[in-house]
Amino acid sequence: MKEVQKEVLEKTETQNKSFQTPELIEMLQAGAHFGHKKSAWNPRMKKYIYEERNGIHIIDLVKTKELLEKALLQLSNGADRGNVLIVGTKGQAASIVQSVAEKNGMFYINRRWPGGLFTNFDVMKKSIQGLIKMEDQLARGAQGLVKKEILLMERDVERLNRIYQGIKFMDKLPEIMIVVDTKVEDNAIKEAKAMEIPIVALIDTNCNPDLVDYPIPANDDSLKSISLFVNLLGDVVGKSKKALSVVSLRNDQEAMLAKLSKDFADEKERQSRMENEERERMKSLREGKIQAESTSSVVRVVKKEKDINAEIEAAEKVKQEADSKGVEDLGLSARVVKALADAGIDTVSKIKSTPKEELLALKGIGAKAVDEILQAVK
Repeated sequence: MKEVQKEVLEKTETQNKSFQTPELIEMLQAGAHFGHKKSAWNPRMKKYIYEERNGIHIIDLVKTKELLEKALLQLSNGADRGNVLIVGTKGQAASIVQSVAEKNGMFYINRRWPGGLFTNFDVMKKSIQGLIKMEDQLARGAQGLVKKEILLMERDVERLNRIYQGIKFMDKLPEIMIVVDTKVEDNAIKEAKAMEIPIVALIDTNCNPDLVDYPIPANDDSLKSISLFVNLLGDVVGKSKKALSVVSLRNDQEAMLAKLSKDFADEKERQSRMENEERERMKSLREGKIQAESTSSVVRVVKKEKDINAEIEAAEKVKQEADSKGVEDLGLSARVVKALADAGIDTVSKIKSTPKEELLALKGIGAKAVDEILQAVK
């Protein structure tokens, strides 16, 4: 009953979507029809084999085209719902898988399958988040770490990137997985089956088609054949909103790391320039250039201060000498001098300390004489 419902659903979706698949001549030119030797075949692939020629199985590309259309439909639906992961770790496929995945917003594994990626996803996600944090820390200059710690962190980042580079921002399990050569990626197939993740796979005549949900019989060893099908699958995924967001997220992170690295380099250069300027200043101090200028200014200030003090002392000395003069030195009349002497006022300082009223009260001194006295002591 479920199979019937699935077929009805697929037919309905097929009516709503159509895809441009390559012509048979294009697949022939890419060598997609070449299988493995008869001795290496998997009997379950018999229904997809057209004939045997010179001991080599030839794949029926008409059936390949039919199955390709069905796989593209399911891939498109899966891409609309969420993440798409493509796996291809064999030498011929690795570089193609990476370039197509990065261009079309797919997550990818192209080096080694990280065991437990699906079955232990939460733990894997923590490791990936740790990788992203370390990259950010290194871009900021790894403040607070010594050189050895920075070196160890750089090695960890390099090691983890070899495993997790293609799945850094994979926040949840993929809706569908693409596999190049199921025989090589058997661990990925097992985990996907355990988590009930649909599989679209490029399978050769030595593979078991029953292990995948949407097989695409084709040569999985030829660079041209792999490139033809992987690019076609990538173009379908690249049109989804999720794929566009993944591309944007990767670009934003790359730009952010580049900016942080540039800011750190600029700050380091600024500090280096300041240190060089300080070294030059200290060198000048040692050579006496700055010290000589500084000393001369100090000498001038001290000298000025000494000159002012001397002037003050001289002025005070003159004042004391003037105040100690006798009354007879003021040029007053003999009568006035005698009257002041009789009153006990015999020096200029005593006259200055005597109020005018007391001077007026002295015997023999009138108002006119007082004015003469005060004028003389000024």
